[in-house]
Amino acid sequence: MTGSVSKVAIVIPADVTLRSRALLTDADVMFYNLICLAVQDQYLVFARVPLWSIISIEGERKARSRLLRQIALKQLDFVLIHPGTKAAEQVVLIEDGYPPQVQEVTRCREIQSVLQSAGITLTTLKPQISYTVPQLAHLFGVGDEE
Repeated sequence: MTGSVSKVAIVIPADVTLRSRALLTDADVMFYNLICLAVQDQYLVFARVPLWSIISIEGERKARSRLLRQIALKQLDFVLIHPGTKAAEQVVLIEDGYPPQVQEVTRCREIQSVLQSAGITLTTLKPQISYTVPQLAHLFGVGDEE
């Protein structure tokens, strides 16, 4: 690859320490494993996915930019990707608290609006409920043909 691409590495100041950190909590890992078992080979499961990365935004530049700014920091807990089309078909959000706080309700409503417009199904799970693999399979609409 040629051109005027800068090859300067990021300079980490001497008084700054970088460390790897956990991407998922213990509860997230539990949900991830249950979701993987429930969907098996029917979906690829991704965790902690930015909302903007699973949708295509087409339209006038200003309107597109405004929408991108609104969703820029919205993160999805889990995304179910169809292995053939490689597109997101379902999103799973885990409620933060009981009862949900105002900002969590707003976040969920905004994400739901975007997903609905894009034709992507949203499922919200409650951390205080113990889900079984068959229950999750039913919620995601998989495994019913057996």
